[in-house]
Amino acid sequence: MTDATDRGPSPAMEKLAILVVYLVRDEDDLHLLRLHLARVRRHTLVPYTIYAAAHRATPAGAAILEAEPNVVLCDLTPTELRGSREHGYYLDALAPRAIAAGATHLVTLDIDSFPIDDRWIDVLEQSASTDSGVAAILRVENGDVALPHPSCMLLSREFFERYAPSFSPDSDMTPDFRRFLHTTGQAGDTGIRLAYTLWSEHLHWGKLLRTNVENPHYLIAGIYADVVFHLGAGARSTLFRADLEHSRAHRLTRPIERYRPRTASTARLKARVLTFLRSKSERRIIERNGSVAANVRTWLLRDSDALIAYLRGGDSGAERADVGGFTRRQR
Repeated sequence: MTDATDRGPSPAMEKLAILVVYLVRDEDDLHLLRLHLARVRRHTLVPYTIYAAAHRATPAGAAILEAEPNVVLCDLTPTELRGSREHGYYLDALAPRAIAAGATHLVTLDIDSFPIDDRWIDVLEQSASTDSGVAAILRVENGDVALPHPSCMLLSREFFERYAPSFSPDSDMTPDFRRFLHTTGQAGDTGIRLAYTLWSEHLHWGKLLRTNVENPHYLIAGIYADVVFHLGAGARSTLFRADLEHSRAHRLTRPIERYRPRTASTARLKARVLTFLRSKSERRIIERNGSVAANVRTWLLRDSDALIAYLRGGDSGAERADVGGFTRRQR
């Protein structure tokens, strides 16, 4: 790890804007928020400003953000959208604010993702393709093949101004967009339209891949390019796309899923049938993933350095103890 006294800010990174949508609902989320902010402070060696959307944060969460000197809490038009659509909506609103304020680079993070190494900005810069200025996490383990994931993404000002990309998870319904989805096989998620922009303009982008040595779960608690951590369950949603791909109940009912109803009543019947046939399997998956997520989250908030060392494969040969439902190494 590079010591902060050994290097100055990157000459190219004149004004870094970090865009984050903060969903803070309870005391446990407050601990995660504090850890996220502390890690950004600890490892970001260039001048930065966090542009924050916190429309569904508790008063305590908003107070923490307001007290953080490098945070601009943006007053945006609220939305009734939820899930990935809400996330994309607020990122689309934050990015122009940062560009208007003179940002030379945009980085997106989640409340449950943060740098774990002083080199993180250098790695993002070095990974970014020269023709796009884009680098991001690619969650191959979740079935992604062409999606720059906003849990950590770098965009250059030039890319944003030229292409005005959107973080929306929805198709724009054009034939070319449908061709993109068919050609790549990429599923929708926050940033799919940005992925389409890169694909349609024949631009490359730097892909930050999972580098865990230890894996308590295939997706939860990921380290990417050895410099960024993503809990992957910060919103408590523990039913992931890859789970459904490997679920026997979902595989057997795919023909029903692909059937296109011609009437509203048939559509409602289709939904009820799929719910009935899949619900038991989904409950089992959610319970299993939820247990792992809770255990990892507990360890993360108790001792983030120890968890990260474990995930990186550190302390090999040391005494082992069971903590939080899976084996960890102790000094």
